[in-house]
Amino acid sequence: MALLDKLEHSGGSVPAITDAEEIYAQLSAEPTTPVRRMVEPDYLEKLRVKFLDTRQSLQSEATTSQERNDALVSQDPSSSTSLTSQDYEQLVYVNALAKRPKEAERALQLMEENGHPLTVKAYNHLLDAYANTRDLQGAIDVFKRIKADEMTPDIYTYSTLIKAHIHGAKLNDAFIIFDQLKEAGLIPTQPIFSNLISGCIKSNQIERAWEVFDSMRLSYHQPDEVTFTLMLHACAKRGEVERALNVFEDMVGSSLYPTDVTFNVLINACAKRPDYFDTAFDLLHQMQNVYGFQPDRITYNTLLSACARKKHLERARDIFQIMMYDAKEQGPDSMLTPDHHTFTNLFMSYASYDPLPAKKNQQQPEQQDDHALVEHSLISHTLPERRSDVVQEAKKLFDFITTNKSCEMTSGLLSSYLSVHVMQRQHREVVDIYLNAFDKYGVERTALTYSVMLQFCYHTRDTDMAWRVWEDYQDFLEQRQALPPQETVSKQIKEGWTPDQQKQSALLMVNTLARGNDFKNALLLLETQFQKEDRPTLKQLTTMYNKCLQLEDQEALAQLKRLCSQERKYKPTDWRFRK
Repeated sequence: MALLDKLEHSGGSVPAITDAEEIYAQLSAEPTTPVRRMVEPDYLEKLRVKFLDTRQSLQSEATTSQERNDALVSQDPSSSTSLTSQDYEQLVYVNALAKRPKEAERALQLMEENGHPLTVKAYNHLLDAYANTRDLQGAIDVFKRIKADEMTPDIYTYSTLIKAHIHGAKLNDAFIIFDQLKEAGLIPTQPIFSNLISGCIKSNQIERAWEVFDSMRLSYHQPDEVTFTLMLHACAKRGEVERALNVFEDMVGSSLYPTDVTFNVLINACAKRPDYFDTAFDLLHQMQNVYGFQPDRITYNTLLSACARKKHLERARDIFQIMMYDAKEQGPDSMLTPDHHTFTNLFMSYASYDPLPAKKNQQQPEQQDDHALVEHSLISHTLPERRSDVVQEAKKLFDFITTNKSCEMTSGLLSSYLSVHVMQRQHREVVDIYLNAFDKYGVERTALTYSVMLQFCYHTRDTDMAWRVWEDYQDFLEQRQALPPQETVSKQIKEGWTPDQQKQSALLMVNTLARGNDFKNALLLLETQFQKEDRPTLKQLTTMYNKCLQLEDQEALAQLKRLCSQERKYKPTDWRFRK
């Protein structure tokens, strides 16, 4: 079975392209220089890996399967009384694949009305129909019906129920069911482990994902392509490139074939780390030269996110032009047609770009490769040399999107376009984009939007606008806090409003008010937004501290020190006096 197909059936997911929130957070963070392990030019060739491209086979299988399923789904089961039990089970099954639980229920009802005893297999397909539509309560009700009919749930029942709980963000309950199936004397299958690992990764419980992986490996099954790829994704989420390479080598050592999905995840792991920027491109070239791997939109979108982190606009523009050229030449058959992820990551590359040092570091190409870098009216041959030129080129791209409706307008895309104006210090249109563009295009302002706008208010010392943004942000958080508890953590991580990120926004607001000489409200906000055990340090409020000194406001300075936590001062000790 193709890897993407197995991922779908196991509840795993192809890693999503990096969100603009994560890129923006990394660009705002202090640079780090971790220990690195780079990839040799013949790294893949030495491993003697056999590459398996699942995309074409998966597409043909999906077309054939879809035609067969459509024929079954479209027929009216009540029109025939000659259907066997197996026919009804198949009818429930194809409706489950088509995410039609009501029709699956009807097929099960007709199965019983026409004198066929209900089977666990038919119930399992019905349970899967609810799991596929993320209807957790519906899936639980089907499980109760199995029990009520005095049937014994089998391994597929438990597997599907676990999948339903994972889709419903009920990870702990999924592990309870996992324990129950083991107590029933059943041996968990690989798809069950894949579902649990996927759920842990989505909930950002990476260590727990490794525990499940190790348990499976030691006590039950050798990992397959799906579980290895999921663990590569776990490494990518943390930027653990060295560990990802070890996992990849283990996969190859287990005589498993890496696929296009595996390669994309491996590139994604490198793309998360600016110090592995060149390695990501080296891996791509090796994959192309050694195995004939054809990069797709996911590959290039991932590399665009790497360009944003590395602040390398030249590479980002080259990638975009390759994608545009392929889309023009191949038309609907192109695997590189830009989507909203493409433009989001491209705008983040424009936002992070610094035209002054780039004039020295990123050489202007004298001649462009005709088959790769095509002349396009959207992008000039030379890199922008001024911040205003950067914004003008981004505006051309945005106008192209809106005029041609090139892709879906999303919150991330519009927020990343806003960040170009803010981070390039071209403030003329910032307020208009914030106040009007989101409503115009019918997209929601997100945590990234508010973070970018607070940064704008900090730079411009616009305390009035800062208060408006802050109030909008608080309304946003209030709406999100009304979510079911099981959805809160995953939403926080995905949208960028974790407790730590909320704290950073509050600190930015306090420092913004301080820059505007509004010490009273800055101190009030500091007192109300932070609990005693979670107070910030003076270092985190350097702007306000310096402002108090500058204006010689001793009272405000004293209150500031009182509301900040005291950093521990470690005394030097001499190892020679230790026992």
